[in-house]
Amino acid sequence: MSTPILESTNAGAENPRSSSPQQNRLILWSWCISVAWHGLLFALMLVSAWLADASSGQEDLPLAQTDLLGEFSETRLNIADKTGEVLSPDPTKNQHAKIEPKQFEMLGASVKAARPDLSIIGIGTGGGADLGMYGLRASDGGPGPSFFGLGGRARGARRIVYVVDRSGSMITTFFGVKKELRASVERLKRSQKFHVIFFNEGAPLESKPRRLVPANGKQKNTFYAFLDQVAPQGNTDPSPAMERAFAVKPDLIYFLTDGEFDPKLLDELRKWNADKRVRIFTIAYVNQMTRAILEKIALENNGEFRFVSEYDL
Repeated sequence: MSTPILESTNAGAENPRSSSPQQNRLILWSWCISVAWHGLLFALMLVSAWLADASSGQEDLPLAQTDLLGEFSETRLNIADKTGEVLSPDPTKNQHAKIEPKQFEMLGASVKAARPDLSIIGIGTGGGADLGMYGLRASDGGPGPSFFGLGGRARGARRIVYVVDRSGSMITTFFGVKKELRASVERLKRSQKFHVIFFNEGAPLESKPRRLVPANGKQKNTFYAFLDQVAPQGNTDPSPAMERAFAVKPDLIYFLTDGEFDPKLLDELRKWNADKRVRIFTIAYVNQMTRAILEKIALENNGEFRFVSEYDL
């Protein structure tokens, strides 16, 4: 009788283990269905929120720049006529001022007349520096010459004469003059003309053919050969050389000296250049003994002055 009881007990213990895989599959499917359902609900919530924002208008959208600046206000232009009366729109008629072409011409002319002169009258060391390096135009016209930094007020000059001291006092510094003179001539354009006159107490020493010549390669090379032969000697008398300079009818004269000379040159220049047609740019070279008279020559003849020290060489 004991044996059947044992078999019945063992059969009852095996039933739970045999149903376990089915229960596991049921639980897995339940989890999958739950996750899918919640995911669908979450997606529906996102779509609903997006549709609600899209249908709510532009209140939450970024405002255009014009909205941020406020209401647009109408701009009006006021222009004064010759009498000084301001031409403005009549607010009662909501009309704008009529601008005639002549009024634009008058306005432009007044602006041009009021424009400050950016040129510099060089009184003092380096006062005549060319403004072109700063992006400014000292005057209208084409490119001007440059000699020891002077030339800012000589734009448009086409006929240039160099009157240069070669007296004995320059024997130790003459190499600097020759170097800068050669560089200045080299910078001249083909549309310009030049002539060089050296002076001491005797007759002037002029570059051939003793007149203005075009600044082309051939004439420049001829001048360089002449320049190599020039040597300093004698005393200082610039008057004959300045008279020769005016004889060739220049636009601009560069006048360089290191020594004292007769102040009567001022009176002679006032006679030769009575109409101030020729600009005279003066250079006190190393020695400042005649600085005052050179500054006056430049001032009276629409030019520039500069003192060149030995440290500038």
